[in-house]
Amino acid sequence: MKLFNYSDFYYVIEHNNEYFEFEIENDFLDSISEELDLEDFNITNMEETSEGIFNLLIVTPNGEEKIYEYKLSLERKEYILSVTE
Repeated sequence: MKLFNYSDFYYVIEHNNEYFEFEIENDFLDSISEELDLEDFNITNMEETSEGIFNLLIVTPNGEEKIYEYKLSLERKEYILSVTE
C-alpha cells in the first residue's frame, strides 16, 4: 500500500495495481479544527512516512505550519487487502 495522490480532504492509495479513493474521516478533521480554532483549513501536503501512516501539512491563516499524523484505519486496510489479495 502506498499513497498515490491526494486532493483537498481525499487521498488515493495504490496497492497491487488497484486504486482506492478515501475521504479523511470527519472526526480527525474536526479535532484539527478544534485545536487550531479554525472552521476552514487546507491540507497543503500529504506524505507517507510508513505504510498506512501519513503526515499532513496544514498552513494556518497566520502562516504557521502544523503537521498532523494520520493513520489509515484498520477497516480501510482490511478492505484494500480483501480486494487485492
